[in-house]
Amino acid sequence: MGREKILGIHYLRGIAALMVVFYHLRTTLNHVYAQSDLGDIMFSYGAFGVDLFFVISGYIICYSTEKKERYMRIKYIVRRVFRIYPLLITSLLFTFFFVSDESNISALIRSAVPLNTNYSAGSPFFGYNLLSPAWTLTYEIAFYIIFLVSFAFSHKYRWLISSVIIILFVCGIQKWQTGNIILNAYNSNSFKNGTIWHAPLTFLASPLFLDFVYGVVIYKIHNVIKKMRVTENVITWIKACSLFIFAISFLEICSTQVYGHGPLLWGLWCAILILSGLVYENFGTIPKSRILCFLGDISYSLYLTHAVIIDMFYKYNNIFSIFGKANGISHVLYILILSLFLAYMVYKLIELPFIKIGKLINNGVFDKNCGVNF
Repeated sequence: MGREKILGIHYLRGIAALMVVFYHLRTTLNHVYAQSDLGDIMFSYGAFGVDLFFVISGYIICYSTEKKERYMRIKYIVRRVFRIYPLLITSLLFTFFFVSDESNISALIRSAVPLNTNYSAGSPFFGYNLLSPAWTLTYEIAFYIIFLVSFAFSHKYRWLISSVIIILFVCGIQKWQTGNIILNAYNSNSFKNGTIWHAPLTFLASPLFLDFVYGVVIYKIHNVIKKMRVTENVITWIKACSLFIFAISFLEICSTQVYGHGPLLWGLWCAILILSGLVYENFGTIPKSRILCFLGDISYSLYLTHAVIIDMFYKYNNIFSIFGKANGISHVLYILILSLFLAYMVYKLIELPFIKIGKLINNGVFDKNCGVNF
């Protein structure tokens, strides 16, 4: 299931992680300069990185499973588990023992599944997670499970089946429980309170899941575009239009003309951003950037671990006393540098080795001759 990286997608993944970091650092710029809300002005849109991640995930999961192979379902599970859980569990353990004030081991286990903290607290966050950025991983893993079920039924139509399942969950559960359908990701839906069905029904009805559908549909559209044969003059116009749409989409997000998670807000504009970028890359060339490649490589590590650095910075300010007098931009740069350094270290020491272990298990246990070696 391994495929060549799509450069534009890889870059966007790194940018998404970096934007989330800046979003969480925005308050350090407030009340420092003459413009008291400078941090909010500069980075309040940074949380759009979550929606960007979700749309990218929808696309990439289809792209990475294009090739049908033996033991595909088992290999898919192994890849996902070794990609997500080692870093998640390591980050959670460190947070639990050294950063968080939580002492209940059940909260640690719940967060490691990962399950959100409180499914009565409202969509899309549902009370977050012990490791604050990990609330999004609950959505990611639920999507991976839905996609697994989809290609178990049909590899060819996995994109369609997964999209239909998600739409049925989001719209069907809401219609069944309330008689209405809300596509705003921010809502107070809370179904079957006090029963075992409360968490799954409330969670699966979250409109934020529709971001993944955007990515899946973009994959199908991109496949059609890749087969197009057009003249050089038409290619020039396509590249110009796609670049223009990409720029407008990014400016629309950054200007906060559109603000908030979900399929009607950031999700929609991220989908337009990604599709226009893919169209440009299909007909043109995106230059290789070592910095953007680096950010793309460490994006998952940066996304998960930057919160640990930020929390430690404030909890153990005596350890970081060398930065104690830093304010404003210098404060942001200090934490950013530390976050990038930690992300690179855990990428090299935890994330990458476990990804390789997952590949070794798939290549070593499941051979190409349909036998299984134990």
